[in-house]
Amino acid sequence: MKLRRLKIYDIDYKPLMKGIDLFFDKQKNNSINTTSFVGVNGSGKSQVLEIVAEIFLFLENVYRKENKIKNPFSPFAFRIEYELYKSNHEYLVIFECDKIKTKPNKIETEILKKDNNGEATAVDITEIDLYDFLPTKIIGYSSGANETLSIPFDSYYDEYAQYTYERAFGKVQGNDYEPNLYFMNYNTNLGITISSLVFRDEISEIDTILDKLNIQDLNSFTITIQTKPPDTPNKSNGGVILTAELEDWKQRLINIADIHVYDEKYKKHTLKFTLDEMTRNAFKDNFSNALELYTCLYKFELLNNLIVDKTTREKIKKERKERKLLTKMPVVSDINKVLFYSELKFQLKNSQTIDYLSFSDGEHQFLNVFGTILIIDQDNCLFLLDEPETHFNPMWRRTFINVLEKITEGRKQDAFITTHSPFVVSDSKSEDVFIFKKTTDTLLIENPNNETYGAAFDNILDMAFDIHIPISENSLNEIIELQNETDPEKINDELPNFGDSLEKTSLRNRVILLNSNKKN
Repeated sequence: MKLRRLKIYDIDYKPLMKGIDLFFDKQKNNSINTTSFVGVNGSGKSQVLEIVAEIFLFLENVYRKENKIKNPFSPFAFRIEYELYKSNHEYLVIFECDKIKTKPNKIETEILKKDNNGEATAVDITEIDLYDFLPTKIIGYSSGANETLSIPFDSYYDEYAQYTYERAFGKVQGNDYEPNLYFMNYNTNLGITISSLVFRDEISEIDTILDKLNIQDLNSFTITIQTKPPDTPNKSNGGVILTAELEDWKQRLINIADIHVYDEKYKKHTLKFTLDEMTRNAFKDNFSNALELYTCLYKFELLNNLIVDKTTREKIKKERKERKLLTKMPVVSDINKVLFYSELKFQLKNSQTIDYLSFSDGEHQFLNVFGTILIIDQDNCLFLLDEPETHFNPMWRRTFINVLEKITEGRKQDAFITTHSPFVVSDSKSEDVFIFKKTTDTLLIENPNNETYGAAFDNILDMAFDIHIPISENSLNEIIELQNETDPEKINDELPNFGDSLEKTSLRNRVILLNSNKKN
């Protein structure tokens, strides 16, 4: 997959986004495509990712077979174009919704099929299922607490949780469906880690990730599933009622567990797993791959929304539609979650055993970002990564793109990354870099004037952040003050206080000039 164009005609609640029209290059490499959005904080980078997620949430609601949304409505007018790969053919898919004042929205759709000679012919859209031409998965990631990107994903989760609840009680008829929108943050990391390491023997390049973290293997972990937690709002009706599919998955996990402890009061199953060869084989007998295992765990996690009382859920749902500030569900404590993880133990390469919490924030982020990308290996997936390397040390930032391309070799996927890291930009071609600059009431998004691939950091900082001299403020101010000094001895006395830089060299040159002038 490759996103080729994003145009926003009209959008009331994000006025800076109105009128943006971005074009993206075709796929060039035999690995995931990466487009980097750079710029200062608050310049709109994350908002573009959110808009892309909202577009695909809207299209998902329009064309999904199960849990149909009545009269789905796009809150803004857009045009989106992307390449898709199906059955050894490349397609250009175009969806356009240019009016937002009518319900339901009118969607113009065009699909072009390209042959081996690059010739394109129109596909008769009346003879195909348009849902099959949406991205296979949309995966969002945010490293911060201000998760604007999570809003469309939260709406998707609410819909799925409510649908599951109504199916379990027989209020609606329909089948279960696999989520196509996944949002990853700190809370999802444990499920990703468990799923990827349970199936580590079947995931190519996973050792690239584990070696960076000095991890030999996952030793053990505990999963707790409870359907009548202490604060469940449906306690009189038996708590959270599971569908037949979820009951089946729960039973599979129970069968695999080394230790199963059941608490009738809370209908709580505490499942303890020791990850040896026998346990791994049991997981493989019950789940086809790491993604299916994670999807199982993920669906249980989505039910945590049902612990929030219905009045609050409906209020938040209404506020989301009205674009008010409060948009996120209240955080459910572990003691009240339908599913939560605990007691993850790892063996390091030096034979030391440590708990998951002993890892640093950067190591957690490394596991989450790259673990997610490793297990979601299908073609036509789109990753929307909001500052995925914020907690990385400089060495990991330097190798971020290299690792990303290595673990996605042979895939047809797309990724958009917001970043403040010169390391990421320096591994990106200029046509794949978009610099965001915001004034009081306008937003300028453009490619750099000069090549960024392999560029030195001072050039990147100048292009992306208007930092013309790559030195911190205090030291730079002192150097500037000394550059106006007329006494060479005073400058000489201060020189040892500064590290090497072009600016320090300029001070040495000034000393030479001042001494020369004295002699003359």
